[in-house]
Amino acid sequence: MMEGDVIKKLSRRLKAISDPTRIKLLLLLSKRPCCVCELAAALGLSQPTISRHLKQLEIEGFVTWKKEKTWAIYRLHPRRECCENLVKIVLERALEDKEAKRLLERLEGIERENITCTLKRVKKEAFA
Repeated sequence: MMEGDVIKKLSRRLKAISDPTRIKLLLLLSKRPCCVCELAAALGLSQPTISRHLKQLEIEGFVTWKKEKTWAIYRLHPRRECCENLVKIVLERALEDKEAKRLLERLEGIERENITCTLKRVKKEAFA
């Protein structure tokens, strides 16, 4: 590895976890694996926005995903010790925030099967 490569990688990783939405995503994924629709519902953001943030976290080695039925399920999965240490620090501090506790409580009441059923019903009603 050339000199400076480590610094560039570290800089990219720090940028990836410096965004408030990405910190919230890491927090939610630290509790359980989730699909994009669950994360969008918990954060009140659009699915494309959530997907864009998750992609950045995936590129930098903080999360991974796997296909389950019709969902892409994201998991917190730091690939390197550096990423694991950064996530640990971020999560410890984030848990001190009142909003973090509210987000985690909101996630408890969200199930992907219910979101999918609701979306299908809304689409059927829109085209009826």
